[in-house]
Amino acid sequence: SGVFSVSRDQIKSDIERNGGKVTSAVSQKTSFLIAGDAPGENKIKQAGKLNVKIISEREFEMMIRQSVD
Repeated sequence: SGVFSVSRDQIKSDIERNGGKVTSAVSQKTSFLIAGDAPGENKIKQAGKLNVKIISEREFEMMIRQSVD
């Protein structure tokens, strides 16, 4: 959610290449919400209600790098 330094297609590709699934809505099945600049207020609230971990774009990049190592 929000504005990222790379394209959404790149982020989606990275997630799928590492076995994840991209959805447009936060649900109980959501593992992480990647929050860029100015994330959607409703998505952040929904993630909080459902105890979904909110990570930054940088945290996501670090996770991806660790999975490659």
